Amino acid sequence: MQGIPLDLRYTIPEKGYEKFWEGLTKNEIWGTRCNTCGVTYYPPQRDCPACMSSNLEWVKVSNTGTLMTYTVVKAKPQGYENQEDYVIGIVRTDDGVDLMCWIKGTPRVNSRVNLFTDGRRVVGEIHDV
Repeated sequence: MQGIPLDLRYTIPEKGYEKFWEGLTKNEIWGTRCNTCGVTYYPPQRDCPACMSSNLEWVKVSNTGTLMTYTVVKAKPQGYENQEDYVIGIVRTDDGVDLMCWIKGTPRVNSRVNLFTDGRRVVGEIHDV
């Protein structure tokens, strides 16, 4: 079976999310918290999917947490074909936010993770193996 070339182009909105994008360049992780029901979101949301409120505020997300689950990516998506296998994980931060990030180090569920940014994304580094 031969693959069909896939060329996708899309735009990620920047207006209204400047704090999030700027944070990634400053090693800061930002989410939004609903002032009505208290749920915190990462990535940030403009409206609360839980209670439909638009009354959200920016909050800095903790840069430490626990690895909840992970997967080793061997079949890479378009644009990543030439990369080595890599690990994507879900980290629950110490303030209770679940976020997906690239993982460095040897992953193990329940490992402690330090989170940092590389200017474009959040990366979690295992530090208790």
